[in-house]
Amino acid sequence: MINRERFQELVEKYLDNTCTKSEELELEEYYNTYGRQLFPPTMEQRTKRQLYQRIAARIKTSKEITARNGRRSMIYRIAATISILAILGISYMELFPKKEAQLITVTSNLGEKKQVVLPDSSLVTLNSGSSITYPEFFEGETRQVKMDGEAFFEVSHNPDQPFWVTTPILKTKVLGTSFNIRAYTDNPNIKISLATGSIQVSEENNVLATLKPNEQLLFDKGTGNHLVTKQSTIKDISWLDNIIVLDDHSLEETLRIVERWFNVKLHMSTEDITNKTISGKFINPTLEETIESLELLTGAQINSENQVEPQKP
Repeated sequence: MINRERFQELVEKYLDNTCTKSEELELEEYYNTYGRQLFPPTMEQRTKRQLYQRIAARIKTSKEITARNGRRSMIYRIAATISILAILGISYMELFPKKEAQLITVTSNLGEKKQVVLPDSSLVTLNSGSSITYPEFFEGETRQVKMDGEAFFEVSHNPDQPFWVTTPILKTKVLGTSFNIRAYTDNPNIKISLATGSIQVSEENNVLATLKPNEQLLFDKGTGNHLVTKQSTIKDISWLDNIIVLDDHSLEETLRIVERWFNVKLHMSTEDITNKTISGKFINPTLEETIESLELLTGAQINSENQVEPQKP
């Protein structure tokens, strides 16, 4: 019967280059004797994929770890783990107790943007007042994340494991592409804009549309209606370059954008905001310049106050 503690000890010694020749042979003998019994062939591809995702995620978070006391850095130890397991044809997850994927939530407060690297190396940029929840490693046939607010996704291509983004109402399926989703809780609409690749947008089990580059889907939360339009996606992702673009935005929506951007609460001297729309571009805006411009465009006096605490989406 395989001695798991002994096997782990040998793996550690192998990674530290302290294995004797006889111990290396002992390590290989463990697999030759027990490996095929432990790992049915049908499980190998799935378990290896899960293993590599977990290792890739650890590498991402270990770049700043350097060698201490003459030992190699964590990155090289992890790389060596990949090598030995590939050579032996076994899965660490099957040898040792399987770890359940814990959910991770990252939130960008009002007034800030934040980048998140997912376990599959996909990159997510969160706009102000947004959040994303994802597992520490992807397993199974799909990669699933949940988000609220606004985020730009650059998804690593993997046709064998489609990527799904879930908002409170809509789901977006993608194989590998870049796109923007704006789905703030306090917005009446959800807008999904495709930059590259192809995505499929669904409401429950009903496919609403398959988008091509520079196409946008606008979903009305109140009526459930949706509209697909074609225009440059650059406007919808201008926030990535610290630019606010307003294109016939309602004054109410404009105020929400500015409040999230600067983490402030705005007060206007008039309540009549229902029929007014705003168009304009603010490059690297400051709060003072933005308020002055809005006052000129609306004819109203606008005051701001700092939020007491950063709001969550």
